[in-house]
Amino acid sequence: MINQEVEIGNKKYQYINEKLGKKAPMIVIKGETGYIMCGYLNIDAANSLGDVAVRVTGVNDINDVLNSQVNSCTDNAAKLGIKPGDKIMDIIGKL
Repeated sequence: MINQEVEIGNKKYQYINEKLGKKAPMIVIKGETGYIMCGYLNIDAANSLGDVAVRVTGVNDINDVLNSQVNSCTDNAAKLGIKPGDKIMDIIGKL
């Protein structure tokens, strides 16, 4: 399991990477106001909780996440101007 603080831009994030099954790991990058989650986690549940969250798919590590794009997002993330198709590096500062 990887659980470490990383700096991206001028902000600090908590990066969690845990191999659960045989292939892809569960990944979360958590900022002060929201987080990025991988396909293992449920965007509808995050939305019902009022979280600021974005979902990415097909990622195996932090570099994959940072070079991917938003697959889906919660309503509160959308209120911050985040939308599906946005590049993660363009929106991560909002989290």
